[in-house]
Amino acid sequence: MMVTFVSQCEKKALNRTRRVLDAFANRIGDNTWQTVITNEGLHAVKKLLRKTASKSTAVSCHWIRSRSRSDLLWMVGNRRKFNEQGIVPVNFTKRNILKNHWENSWQYASSIQIMATLGALMHDLGKATVGFQNKLLSRSKVGDPYRHEWISLKIFTWLVKGCENDQQWLDRLSEIDDYLDKNRFSDDILEQAEKEHAEISHLPPLAQWLAWLIVSHHRLPPLDSVFIENKAKLRVKQGDKKLKRSQKKFYEKLKAHVYWVKNKAAIEENTEATNNKFWKLASPIMDSPKWRSGVKRWSKKALADNTLMTLADEQDTIANPILLHLSRLSLMLGDHNYSSLDSAKKDHEKRRVKGAEGFKDLAANTDRKTGVIKQPLDEHLIGVAKFTAEFARKLPIVANVLPRLEKHQPLEKHTSIQRFKWQNKAFDVARKYQQASDENGFFGVNMASTGCGKTIGNARIMYALSNPDKGARFTIALGLRILTLQTGQSFRKDLKLDEDQLAVLVGGASKDLFHLQEEQDRQNDSKLFGSESAESLLHEWVDSDANIDILHELGLGTVVESKSAQALLATPIVSCTVDHIIQASESKRGGKYIAPMLRLLSGDLILDEPDDFNHEDLPALARLVHLAGLFGAKVLLSSATLPPDLVSGLFEAYKTGRTLFNQSQNKPAPQVVCAWFDENKSQAVQTFATEKFNEQQQIFSDKRAQFLNKQPAQRKAKILPLKLTYSYEDEQSFYLELSANLLEEAFSLHQQYHLQHEDKSVSIGLIRIANIKNIIEIAQAVYSGVAINQGVHVHLCCYHASQVLLLRNSLEQKLDTVLKRDEEAPEALFAHAEINQALKRSSAKHHIFIVLATPVAEVGRDHDYDWAIVEPSSMRSIIQLAGRVWRHRPHKVADKANISVMQYNIASMKSNHQIGRPVFTRPGFETEHHLLATHDMHELMPEALREKINASARIIKANPLQPEKQLADLEQQVMQTTMNNENLNFVNAYWQRPNNSHRSHTYLQTLSPFRAGSLQETWLVIPESESAFDFYSHEQVMKERLSKASLHNKNFTISSIDQKSSQVSPWLTNSLFEELEKLQNQQPDKSLNYLAIKYATVSLRESSRGWRFNESLGFWPRK
Repeated sequence: MMVTFVSQCEKKALNRTRRVLDAFANRIGDNTWQTVITNEGLHAVKKLLRKTASKSTAVSCHWIRSRSRSDLLWMVGNRRKFNEQGIVPVNFTKRNILKNHWENSWQYASSIQIMATLGALMHDLGKATVGFQNKLLSRSKVGDPYRHEWISLKIFTWLVKGCENDQQWLDRLSEIDDYLDKNRFSDDILEQAEKEHAEISHLPPLAQWLAWLIVSHHRLPPLDSVFIENKAKLRVKQGDKKLKRSQKKFYEKLKAHVYWVKNKAAIEENTEATNNKFWKLASPIMDSPKWRSGVKRWSKKALADNTLMTLADEQDTIANPILLHLSRLSLMLGDHNYSSLDSAKKDHEKRRVKGAEGFKDLAANTDRKTGVIKQPLDEHLIGVAKFTAEFARKLPIVANVLPRLEKHQPLEKHTSIQRFKWQNKAFDVARKYQQASDENGFFGVNMASTGCGKTIGNARIMYALSNPDKGARFTIALGLRILTLQTGQSFRKDLKLDEDQLAVLVGGASKDLFHLQEEQDRQNDSKLFGSESAESLLHEWVDSDANIDILHELGLGTVVESKSAQALLATPIVSCTVDHIIQASESKRGGKYIAPMLRLLSGDLILDEPDDFNHEDLPALARLVHLAGLFGAKVLLSSATLPPDLVSGLFEAYKTGRTLFNQSQNKPAPQVVCAWFDENKSQAVQTFATEKFNEQQQIFSDKRAQFLNKQPAQRKAKILPLKLTYSYEDEQSFYLELSANLLEEAFSLHQQYHLQHEDKSVSIGLIRIANIKNIIEIAQAVYSGVAINQGVHVHLCCYHASQVLLLRNSLEQKLDTVLKRDEEAPEALFAHAEINQALKRSSAKHHIFIVLATPVAEVGRDHDYDWAIVEPSSMRSIIQLAGRVWRHRPHKVADKANISVMQYNIASMKSNHQIGRPVFTRPGFETEHHLLATHDMHELMPEALREKINASARIIKANPLQPEKQLADLEQQVMQTTMNNENLNFVNAYWQRPNNSHRSHTYLQTLSPFRAGSLQETWLVIPESESAFDFYSHEQVMKERLSKASLHNKNFTISSIDQKSSQVSPWLTNSLFEELEKLQNQQPDKSLNYLAIKYATVSLRESSRGWRFNESLGFWPRK
């Protein structure tokens, strides 16, 4: 292609840019270059320019398409030097982006700013107590009997005591000098205060809102208790009055709950005199003239704000989640960013404010290393208020003008590939409704079959829905627990995006961020040094080359201090796990919800395989979809197996959220654009009525089922008979016999479906087992010498989540290569070194390559297997796994079964087929309230379903349902009861009823937590040599550095494979040491330890017995 580069660089950037462009193109003017170049060369130019870019850099690149046409490809650096077409302006006019048209639609923007800023001025008043100051300055380990935000709340309620309406208390604060001079705050006031109850239900509406902000700025309050026992959860889920609790009733019952703001252990361990010190002020912080000045200023602003005062007049209690969520977000972001300022850094020091001279000895926080005061309290309050006001003022910017993907040809251009042509129709339908979706929201369902290119199709749909003049901005959330870099890179490759266009959030949370970390919470907060707000906003590593200068241009670079969070904000498209984005609704404490919420505020959301989660996780997913609607995002669900009740329930969640968003934007009630896509048809309607939505969903599903059932049978299943007995005392024999059955069935499938290469037959099969423990037991049994047919060689690899991230990434990279099959050139398989070399090492005639995997093989992997064996857990997982058989070979037809389903799952066999206890669990839908009458797949999966495996059983609900007799019907029944219940339940209570309180406390998150189960901790694996490893807590290394972190080798045992069979070989094995050396060759400026800290991590659930580790097998619990 022929391209032209135009430079508008200044200062030193001019020469740096010239050096780069002179090396690739001919200079045809002082600041203009032209050349013929390949895509790869153009990418290299852009990368080099970005590497040397500064604020003075400004380069545009234009593709010369013809004599009369050129297209802007990209810009690097300061975009204000060009217009939207990349043309250099001859004149400039300035505008205040905060006074643009979109701010006029943000009717609550000033209200949110004022309330958040007042909250910032009050939020840490409770740190002024004698007890808290002693703890900070003496570095004492004495715990707070009551947290500082509870004390802050008590001080605020004293300040507004006796005020009957919001006008009165705001008048009082606007003249706070007079009031405090006449009403001195004494220790008696705190000592005599009601310590257990909040006493805010009698306050006027705005005062209640402010009180909630103050007391929740670190931890959202519980409803009645921080923890709920499992038996109590079951009772509540069946129906409970608490689900109906209004915001007003919530305030009436709000009290100092243990593990929230009350530390029961500290109260019992401390002396009475020590506890009393936390109810005495060390210094009259409210006498600070600068603090008072801030309070007066913002109180007067409140009185002058008509919208805010109208809210006070119209409502008894403010329950609007937009007001509550965004004001809390603004306050917490201001608190995090100001607390993170380091006085040792000049640019940080410049941004600090000055407090009053007489209050420098009163600490807000201290340096963790030296114990010296880091920020005086009055400075902290004033500084946090300043940062909070700045961010709240810029909320319209966050929602509207952050970087977007513009003029991206691969997403705009119609494809000519036959099996992807449905994307063209989908794109056209979405583009037709673009303007309507901006005004009314969008809720889409993509049910295209596995292997039809849903990933690209989803991106094209969202791109088409975006304003062509602005571009697209969205987040792709996958149902994986951990996202490897390989998965993210495959997204970039598929969508033809660079690192500055698509950021990948690599890894998972180092702790389970969706629980309250019970053991940690049961300890006191003595180690926090008053700086909880300085903790990182992200645990995950962001792989991105985003230009964060754009944030500085918009004035957001200073209010979002975290570099990782900046990269997420500055990148148009983000690929991450649902675990990350769902923190927007599920995070109960700390600031981990801030970055996900900023993404929801500023872009749209694609939920990839949302039905892959256990039914226990779906309520949390509904809360996330509700928040997406609440913040104006468009939502696209993508899965071939979406059940109708799940889709209907999520639409109801989205619709109610979008209604509140439209109200906040001065827009009429939304007629939501609802769209359905598959490889056969694309259609859209606008509706607010759930009944009409359900009707259209049913019509689309019926047509889709008819289409699927007309297709030739590409996947057929048979039942693998299993007559095994289990004894705990002789568990090894059970796994040996099970492994023998699986290998015998694998050979049978191999004989039916293999490729011939010279004198050898070759097939690649998937054996999908539900749990990691059973995978390891089966693998060890296979290696230990299970009988295998003569002339057969088995090449075995294990694929699951309990593996070092770098090793799993390397394995996925190899699987992505080998399992990308070509229907027209099947022999291409033998060109892969991973296959060719394995064949050369054995003279056997039959080579069976087996991937022994957990459900990670079902989601987000574009892999094509010749056959599969499945341990049943749900109908959904069977259908999803079936989509990995002949995925890239759509014209093949199955004459005989190419999938075997085990007659019983391992849990059933271990219980010796005991009926009356659930075995199709984790994953699965069987519960104590929804039990199956049998566990035999002959009965649970009728022959009609086996003859042609497709999504019909999931997308069509039988009438009547037989949930005790059919696995598919069980799933439909659970979905209906949970997600589409006509009565109020623990799912829809989150959004039903306009004054409900469930978005301002943690009751539903505690009742139905996301990823319920044991906590997970992230470990770091450092290779000392090729066979020796050291193990560290990743969290401790990040806090204290590797040199000071403690070794945890006693918790881990290095295990070797006990290989007795010469007919079995490990396949696709990797050495951690070698993989790190490869990385170091690519990044020679980084040490092995640095790379290991970044990539050699693994998240494991808690195990009191410790873990075993093998580079081929991964991690598994010690016995």
